[in-house]
Amino acid sequence: NKGKQHMKKLLTLVAVMIFTVTSALADYTIYLPTKPGSGLDTWAQVIIKELKKHVDEPIVTQHIPGARHLVGMNKWQKDNRFNNKAITVTGGTTSLNTLVVKGVEYDYTTWDALGVQLLDIFIGKAKTWDPLGDVKMVFGNDHAAGDVTGMILMYCGPLDGKMTSYKKCIDERMTYVKGVGDKEGTLMFMRGEFNIFRGNPTAWTKKIAKIDTGELWFTQGVYVPDNKSTSENKFAIGYAFDTVFEKTWGVKPSGELYDVYRLAQTQNDALQKGLWVNKGNPNRDKLVAAFKKMLADTESRAIIAKASGGDYNWALGEEADQIVLDLRANYTEKKLKDLAWWFNTIFGWKAEFKPELLK
Repeated sequence: NKGKQHMKKLLTLVAVMIFTVTSALADYTIYLPTKPGSGLDTWAQVIIKELKKHVDEPIVTQHIPGARHLVGMNKWQKDNRFNNKAITVTGGTTSLNTLVVKGVEYDYTTWDALGVQLLDIFIGKAKTWDPLGDVKMVFGNDHAAGDVTGMILMYCGPLDGKMTSYKKCIDERMTYVKGVGDKEGTLMFMRGEFNIFRGNPTAWTKKIAKIDTGELWFTQGVYVPDNKSTSENKFAIGYAFDTVFEKTWGVKPSGELYDVYRLAQTQNDALQKGLWVNKGNPNRDKLVAAFKKMLADTESRAIIAKASGGDYNWALGEEADQIVLDLRANYTEKKLKDLAWWFNTIFGWKAEFKPELLK
């Protein structure tokens, strides 16, 4: 019996050693919750290519698309993240889902950040369209509900600040086309079917900024970790949402819908694009070090800036972890309930109030 027990322990030890060696030699796998060629994937492939130059081990990618990132991210949470060579990529949709979407099983607080790029969202308008005139605002982009909320606020003005008043404004003064995504929306704007454009800095600089029919209306703003809030974009001075709103309407934005907008927009943009590993991953420190080398590399930095629509700042490692906690500190029961009502009523999301976010 002792001999059998000794052999069993020996075999177990050998199995652990084999697993450890195999894990050490395995390639890093980066999981993307989106399909190849999407906006998030296009950005990620540039980052991955440059990161490979500063990581000594091979990196491969795997796409798990479906249900607005839910399929891939839920699988990441339940399974993939426990491999020490596993990394995930997240986008604004990934982050916004956590606030109100049913079926979300993943949780940013259970991960460690490698790096998050602090980006912005640009809102453009047709040069021939006057937001204060009689022509309706024609637009669409179901998944970008937070950004579209900003468009609605800017167009309707202060009103009484209540969401029901803004719904009335939509019904009477707007044409909202459902089922439109980023690429289709951009094309519809360029063809003159929409008088509003919404897109990330890359889409703005590569497409809309180059056509004669469009102009910048406002930007959502860039998240500044030190201030724990959104600030003006250095590439679009004078176009921050609050600045343009006050210039247009003579008062600062406020009210129920503004609170909903800021909650959704900040959540989306502060965590718009990032890479993460499981909390406690032993490879986290050397991967963050590789990120630092990548961003210190002049050539890599220039390539990333071109792909990102500008040389936007990054939050690395623990600084990005703190962003997740700082965002959660702004959650209130009213804001979360109002957000769920707004997204359900206006955009047809399957949204719900999540009291667990207040713990």
